[in-house]
Amino acid sequence: MTNYLSDKLTILYTVLIIMVIYIHGTYLEIENYALVKFLQRFIGLGICHIANCLFFCLSGYMFAYSIKTEIDVIIKIKKRFSSLLMPYLLWNVIFVLWYVLLYIIPETEKWVNNYDIVKNVLCQPIWQTIYDLWWSPAAFHLWFLRDLLVMIAFTPLLWIWAQKHWFSAFLIALISTYFYGWLVYFWAGIFLAVKKLDIETYPHSIWIIISCTFLYIGYAVYVSIYETLPSYIEVFINFAGIYMIWSIYDLFVQGRCMARKGIWKWICGYSFFVYCFHEPTFNIIKKVFGTIGRQNEFALIFFYIFNPWIMMAVAIVVAKLLQYVLPSVYKVLTGGR
Repeated sequence: MTNYLSDKLTILYTVLIIMVIYIHGTYLEIENYALVKFLQRFIGLGICHIANCLFFCLSGYMFAYSIKTEIDVIIKIKKRFSSLLMPYLLWNVIFVLWYVLLYIIPETEKWVNNYDIVKNVLCQPIWQTIYDLWWSPAAFHLWFLRDLLVMIAFTPLLWIWAQKHWFSAFLIALISTYFYGWLVYFWAGIFLAVKKLDIETYPHSIWIIISCTFLYIGYAVYVSIYETLPSYIEVFINFAGIYMIWSIYDLFVQGRCMARKGIWKWICGYSFFVYCFHEPTFNIIKKVFGTIGRQNEFALIFFYIFNPWIMMAVAIVVAKLLQYVLPSVYKVLTGGR
């Protein structure tokens, strides 16, 4: 992998996690205000929706990248389970303990966003809690890691199929969107790696980029008003969005390596920690500023736009402190990243 591609992935992971935070940044008070309601839907449901699609695509690509034999697949599966499964379980436990702690400490229960989590942990059998932590994560945002772990478990089949019968695999991947919308993007990443397609020197047609951009912005406007599209239409729009982001990055960066320059050198490299850490911390940030701007539409817009950056700053400060004070703990929480 070239330095430029490695640098591009580092920056894009950071950009995508910021988009995920925007998805989770919606205020319930928006139902009373037309402008902020449209804005939050446009950004959260529309523009930032592509983040999970590209995350899955890059995960599939990075998994299948450099694989040559079935043994390589098994070795990578073992590595992914140690780098994903352990953090997945630990962050679920931390999430639950955080809520229980807030629930127990006087005057802090107002920050508990979901009393069912605490009630279930305190009342249900331990085996049910263990099941919930694994299959139905209390830390709701970790559904991505859960699904990624399941996909990785089936990767030997996906990899062999993509290698020997790529066209039929492609059709099945498209059909699978009717049952499960995310698999096609993970499989697409595997296709790119298996077919050795060059994702650095692909065609950068300005007209294709403009067309994809207009298509995706139109999609964002549509879902901000009507919320959903049929999955078989949405999947093609999402691939247009993936091409759009991948290409626009190249147009702006012009072959330069940027991850160690400017603001990027301070925020890159922490995307996994920020992703795991941002809930329930982000909920507290939203509540603090939501209380201030609850009766003012423009205040809600302001806080909606800036809250994710406050969240990023808090998470990165905590990450740097852990790296300095408890580096071994940070390493476990991030799966060795």
